[in-house]
Amino acid sequence: MRKPNLMPYTKEHKNKTREKILDSAFRQFVLKGFEGVTIDDLMRSCGLTRGAFYAHFTSKAELYREALNFATSSTKLANLKPEDLSNKQWLCLLLNEYLSLDHVKGKNPCPLAFLVTDINMKNDEANIAYANTFHGMNAAIMEYAKSYTDCDEQDILSVTAMIIGAVAIARKLQDLDSIHSLLEACRREAGAKLGGI
Repeated sequence: MRKPNLMPYTKEHKNKTREKILDSAFRQFVLKGFEGVTIDDLMRSCGLTRGAFYAHFTSKAELYREALNFATSSTKLANLKPEDLSNKQWLCLLLNEYLSLDHVKGKNPCPLAFLVTDINMKNDEANIAYANTFHGMNAAIMEYAKSYTDCDEQDILSVTAMIIGAVAIARKLQDLDSIHSLLEACRREAGAKLGGI
């Protein structure tokens, strides 16, 4: 009997598989939180085996960190600012989109707002990943804001905490009017802190 010709997977195939796992993991973490998801759940959700998990990651906490990075890299804030917009215009656009009904419904979800229930988790590596993502968001907003207004780290911290909280709370509200009121109130306050945008 002839042995099958077993060719190793290409780098492109491995990268696609990794991205598939990261995308599926982020979605699972959003639905169930870090503690509510098992490696078997994750791999089943993307149609792969537990062995495939360990070909890419050493632990669930590592996957959580990488899934946060993966999701963050596809947010608008991670994109390059269009050349035809000033920093002020770009930050205004980002704030409008962040505090929008589309975002609350899950369009390009911010990991910080959609994984806010993980703040109290007991895994240090996962906590560090969440905190690093938060610090990265603050740094990016500060970089844009300081070019046109006199703001400090405290201003940025209050803005990011408010907008993350607003989206997280809005996701739990059932009444559309309440959601709009919350988003509009936070948009007004955040805009005032960020130089009147």
